[in-house]
Amino acid sequence: MIGVNPATDSVESVSAILHALDRMISAYKIPTQACCLGHITTQLKAMASGAPVDLLFQSVTGTQKANESFGISLNLLREGKEAVLEQHRRRGTFAERADSGPPPRVMYFETGQGSALSAEAHHGVDQLTLEARAYGVARAFEPFLVNSVVGFIGPEYLYDERQIVRAGLEDHFMGKLLGLPMGCDVCYTNHAEADQNSTDNLLMLLAAAGCNYFMGVPCADDVMLNYQSTSFHDALAIRRLFNLRPAPEFLRWLQEMEIYEGSDLARLSNESRKLLAAGLDRVLSA
Repeated sequence: MIGVNPATDSVESVSAILHALDRMISAYKIPTQACCLGHITTQLKAMASGAPVDLLFQSVTGTQKANESFGISLNLLREGKEAVLEQHRRRGTFAERADSGPPPRVMYFETGQGSALSAEAHHGVDQLTLEARAYGVARAFEPFLVNSVVGFIGPEYLYDERQIVRAGLEDHFMGKLLGLPMGCDVCYTNHAEADQNSTDNLLMLLAAAGCNYFMGVPCADDVMLNYQSTSFHDALAIRRLFNLRPAPEFLRWLQEMEIYEGSDLARLSNESRKLLAAGLDRVLSA
């Protein structure tokens, strides 16, 4: 999944991002899907104006009051899911799967311990229990991915490296216990008692525990949200250390584009560089 945080939560900016991502995926024929992390209502308005929505994003939490502070309800999530499925049916995105099983998974949720507490909507319940409840909310919508943004809210809720590591492992365990495709944004805010060594430690622990997904951010530095995460080269290093592979469809594409040779990075040939540059020109000129 390729996801982009919009700098402004407007229909125009979300639409522009979704169209650009669609052009990029089409130009390079990448076996992936896109998501713009605007508010669900903004994404739905963008979709109504003609923007392609592969996955519908929303942050969720573990109490009704906290979800209301996010401007959402379970009914809104249901309506959003049905709207995206209907758009996929009109676009023929999953036409070949029409009679071959359950509908596609079109929801992407982000969560994080402390979100209900930060909204003063925790009702005296501990962060761990409310995070588990958030996964119950997510499971009801058969998501493509649930991603715990484990250290994002800050040291007011997870004070230091030990608490962030503990919370990340707790989140992974609870997600797997509930049968979710569970990922983790291994991250910390710059004023927390943590550093990149903390991130590396939790990344290794979660990989050993079978985590489905890690965030890839250029140089591990989210310049928009001002926190530290994991980078693309971190994911590559973890694959090497644990003898893991990309998803089969994606690995085949990487090999066809000569980005991978066998099961690891390759040195790009001049022909591959020209192919990538030509695709980028088509994306930027559209």
